[in-house]
Amino acid sequence: MVPSWLAPNPRLSPAAKFGPAQRRVINPNGIPELCEDLAQCPRHVPTPLVALPALAARLGVGEIRVKDESQRFGFGAFKALGGVIAVYNVLSGAVGDAHHASASFADIMNGVYRDITGRFVFATASSGNHGRAVAAGARLFGNRCIIFLPKFTSAEKEAAIRARGAEVIRIDGDYDTAVAACKAQSAANGWTIISDTSWDGYEDVPKSVMRGYCVLAHEAIVQWQAEPTHVFVQAGVGGLAAAVIGYLWAGLRKRPVFVVVEPESADCWFQSNRTGRPTLASGNADTVMGGLACREISPVTWPVIGDGADWFMTIGEDTVMPARKLYAHPLDGDPAIASGPSGCAGLAALSRVCADRAAFEALKLGKDSRVLLINSEGTLGETPA
Repeated sequence: MVPSWLAPNPRLSPAAKFGPAQRRVINPNGIPELCEDLAQCPRHVPTPLVALPALAARLGVGEIRVKDESQRFGFGAFKALGGVIAVYNVLSGAVGDAHHASASFADIMNGVYRDITGRFVFATASSGNHGRAVAAGARLFGNRCIIFLPKFTSAEKEAAIRARGAEVIRIDGDYDTAVAACKAQSAANGWTIISDTSWDGYEDVPKSVMRGYCVLAHEAIVQWQAEPTHVFVQAGVGGLAAAVIGYLWAGLRKRPVFVVVEPESADCWFQSNRTGRPTLASGNADTVMGGLACREISPVTWPVIGDGADWFMTIGEDTVMPARKLYAHPLDGDPAIASGPSGCAGLAALSRVCADRAAFEALKLGKDSRVLLINSEGTLGETPA
């Protein structure tokens, strides 16, 4: 019997195609060109796709590859892609409206249209990494930035946000409370919100954020000539999961098995899969996996994740430190990876599945499986014991 922490997607057809509903969320066209734009930024290089053969042998699968986002932009998390690209899209769009001409990444970065772009003030709510990303984007293009942080965000992440020139407003509440405060104060002050979650009437910017995340999926395809058979991807509101699932679903010859991973206390996708519609998490999102501490999904991502993921699963708090240690102190011959509590969620999930025979068989894992994991964040100064 499949364990209670693992659930199939009852809406998924065996012959599911990446169709118009999915393309409206994740448009795979132009991502290689976006990668070329990012090359104009002196701090950007593709992140490595790390092979872990000893761990694969231990867990009983053919290959494990980890897209290591701890090295992204010298920033330490995949979120850098979404924040920078979304800020750029807003500014280039404003230039286009004013001059009826496109503005390149380099033009905006070098202040060519400063008379237009300089008036923008950017804001967002974040548990840490997305806030740093928006702050980095605003700083790259010379704009003021305000970040709303929930109560649980660590002092290290706040310091990293401030180091990128942003102002910080602490909210005495959870992530969703910070989102509400950001929306209210931005409306009152005329600030432009760069959010990675959507709501009624607000979808274009979250789509831009996810478009940035598609870069890491594209890089993984280029770096790994043998396509993955299984993808374990962590989900907060769903931006990363939608980008990875959508881009690989659209671009690979054979669709992989997609497994969406969440903390037990922040299982909004697990519960939404069960009810067949966006649903709140069953817990209070009190988790050490701060980047995944979300009680609500981003509704715009439903056509990709809700209709397109194969499996949904949860992991307990007690799985985090063992997974971080396994990355940091790997089996003989495997390279070490610096991973934060949210970054190791995919490995924690794979380890849980491989330790349960029913789950292992349900996902059709085995010696021929090629598993892709995303190390979505580094340690930010933390060191697993």
